[in-house]
Amino acid sequence: MEKHIIIIDLDGTLMLDFSHYDEETINYLKRLHNDGHIIIIATGRPLRSSFFVHQAIGLDSPIINYNGALVENPFDDNFPKTDLRVEKDDLVKIFDFVGDNLINVFGEIHDDIYVLDYNEDIHDFLHVDGGVLHVGPMEQTLPDNPNGCLMFVKSEFVDELQNFVEQNFSDRLRSRHWSIGQFHIVEVYHIQVNKGAGLAETMKYYDIPKERVIAIGDGHNDIEMFDVAGISVAMKNSHKDLFAHATNITDSFDNQGVLKFLKQYFEKENQ
Repeated sequence: MEKHIIIIDLDGTLMLDFSHYDEETINYLKRLHNDGHIIIIATGRPLRSSFFVHQAIGLDSPIINYNGALVENPFDDNFPKTDLRVEKDDLVKIFDFVGDNLINVFGEIHDDIYVLDYNEDIHDFLHVDGGVLHVGPMEQTLPDNPNGCLMFVKSEFVDELQNFVEQNFSDRLRSRHWSIGQFHIVEVYHIQVNKGAGLAETMKYYDIPKERVIAIGDGHNDIEMFDVAGISVAMKNSHKDLFAHATNITDSFDNQGVLKFLKQYFEKENQ
């Protein structure tokens, strides 16, 4: 079979939780990699908390972190690296606007983690292992521009914050909102950041056409990736907005959805 790119999201897609995956799925991905297909991990996570999946499959391909703010191939210096940042001065203006509506906030510069208040509630979001933690007001602790910023804000302030970002920084910043349990999170990121841009660069580098690109994901942040790929596969548990961009729907992440689609696709193609 001709070489494909298979680009896969982690949380809600390949991962069962923060640190566990389905062994059968990983073994099948190893097989596809050994058959010559290019497998790309594309995640909002930093490299330090996603590279173990890359290693588990035995990959030597690029990896997309921070939803495309950081794209690199640790094994190929010729691959064009992407490192998009948010201006610290812009963030300080946003923090001033949020004021007392800010519950917590963190940003990262590669493996340096800058968090306002390190506590048990925020621990799992930070992927501390392998990172260097800096605690305190980010306007004081941040030495440079971060790859992005996640703000935990009061629920009634979410729309006001997003409107402020749109009205004052629309030429260089974007924001997205989601809720996890009690938390309302607004992410502020560079206008050019998306997984689709990293995928397009990868397709160009390896000279793989759209019809041989499979994207698998579950989140709103996978939309651009789906629009670039020729074959886009939404998990059953996906964000409702993603389904309109999918060419296929597979089972949920906890029921081997990735494995089921890939086996059906590649084994059918080989018949």
